[in-house]
Amino acid sequence: MLYDENALQTVREKRLLINHYDDWLFDEFKDFLGQRIIEIGCGLGNQLQHFTDRELAVGLETSNESVEYVRNKFANLPNIETLQLSITNPEVLSLKSRSFDTAISLNVFEHIQDDLHALRNTYQLLSTNGNFILIVPAHKSLYGTMDSSIGHYRRYTKNMLRSMMKSIGFRVIKLKYINMLGAIGWGINARILKKETPPSDQLKIINSIVPFLHMFESIIPAPFGISVLCIGQKIHFG
Repeated sequence: MLYDENALQTVREKRLLINHYDDWLFDEFKDFLGQRIIEIGCGLGNQLQHFTDRELAVGLETSNESVEYVRNKFANLPNIETLQLSITNPEVLSLKSRSFDTAISLNVFEHIQDDLHALRNTYQLLSTNGNFILIVPAHKSLYGTMDSSIGHYRRYTKNMLRSMMKSIGFRVIKLKYINMLGAIGWGINARILKKETPPSDQLKIINSIVPFLHMFESIIPAPFGISVLCIGQKIHFG
């Protein structure tokens, strides 16, 4: 199935249906956030809203429609900025002077053909000891029609991310799968039913039971999941 920009925008909008899941993700990485944050692929501002109390939060986004939405959403907050810029664009390195102590990217690197290039640029943007919080789709075996229709080049494993992070110079400090039930649903919809985007009714159901899922996986670590979280710390000057 070919990539469809409209399908991708639909997915961006459907993220608003899973606010409790976004809260779960935030809870997984909140202790690794600093005061000067850059978000790579801020979408419609789902995570930026958690950073309003920080010294600076800069959101990068390639979609003009999304950039305008986020700028309007946070128009009254001078510490929140949004730029229409790709992490692989050489111009992004001009932001090094902002002295970011945290970079974050949720479900974006799978859309980047040269993800190692994106990772190198992210490394360059961070101050020494800064953290990179990365969440991407998990498991190559789950790749299906919903991935291809919204422009996913790949899905990841923990070993892939560990190797990538170390090759650039990051020290991996947290690595885990998240949301087993979501992985099962994705596999059925993308591999069996051949859907292009996640069904809204299923997203609402998942969102409603997130507190239970979160509690369960906090007790029993997930052996697989719809996403994999990797947090790396920059340990060298660069």
